[in-house]
Amino acid sequence: MIVQDIYLDNYDWKIRVYYAVDDYYVEDIVTDLVKLQSSDRVISETRNFMYQKKYNIGFTYSNLDKRESLVIIGITSSADEFQNTFDHEKGHLAMHISRELNIDPFSEEFQYLTGEIGKAMFKYAKLFMCDHCRKHIFV
Repeated sequence: MIVQDIYLDNYDWKIRVYYAVDDYYVEDIVTDLVKLQSSDRVISETRNFMYQKKYNIGFTYSNLDKRESLVIIGITSSADEFQNTFDHEKGHLAMHISRELNIDPFSEEFQYLTGEIGKAMFKYAKLFMCDHCRKHIFV
């Protein structure tokens, strides 16, 4: 598992991203959800889906008042499945931020936001976007 902390200066938003998460790290993630003041229901649902040990799943939670988010990208079965989960969770994250900051999802500003998120995540995400590279991670 890789953990990345991101701060989007242009949007004053903190993000913690967990990549290649398995059930070993559930309590670390629950601790982060508690810090984000998530509900008991969210914590319970997150625990349940992580203990199911399914591939190609993710989760995004944001505390809009605190301007903080948690993104989980579970273990994926291939590079293209990683890309799919990555894009899906990045989309949720961008929508959470845009809702709080009143950014029109059809605007150029929204596209800049998604680009900034993707650029910030790329440092680690790129390791999972190539099946050849992934073999070295999951040895």
